[in-house]
Amino acid sequence: MDSREPPSPTFASVLDGLWSQLAEGQRLRHSPFHQAVLATCAARGPSARYVVLRQVDRERGILGFHTDRRSEKWTELERDPRVALCFFGQNVQVRAEGRAALHADDAIADLAWQRTGLMSRRCYLAHPAPGARLDAPGSGLPAHLAKHRPEEAESAAGRANFAVVQVVLQQIEWLHLAFEGHRRARFQRVGQGPWRGEWRVP
Repeated sequence: MDSREPPSPTFASVLDGLWSQLAEGQRLRHSPFHQAVLATCAARGPSARYVVLRQVDRERGILGFHTDRRSEKWTELERDPRVALCFFGQNVQVRAEGRAALHADDAIADLAWQRTGLMSRRCYLAHPAPGARLDAPGSGLPAHLAKHRPEEAESAAGRANFAVVQVVLQQIEWLHLAFEGHRRARFQRVGQGPWRGEWRVP
């Protein structure tokens, strides 16, 4: 039996690993890092829901996702851009905090829309708006789209509801769960400066 302890992590190896997992989450829909819990500050108190990771930019420290600009989360972000994202997979939890930059009628949203598949565009054709009261269970989608993707021309109407949220990160916490003992690190940065790490008790 090998009693040697695993090598101790370094700040550099932790950062490389967590950004690699996030990048994998953006690319692979079955990755545990493909979705995150997004926490926002609602008028009534904290609010949380899952979002799909659509952008990972390590150099600029940005994580991005798409949303319907008619949704409650969009309204909450307009009121208070402070957000937190939480990922978990492969015995690793990543908590990321920052400020949301909202993009609806600009080149960033236009490019993201162009890269969005027709089945994903379908979500933005729902009426009434997300969260609206219904008399019976329903998707809000037109009946003919219940099991079909829209045509390109038909999907264009959803562009008015489509938006991109880019979270500019200010802090990342990494927690690795292990039999030999958990490990935890916190990284912070100011502006576009380097990430500064410190070890924390898990």
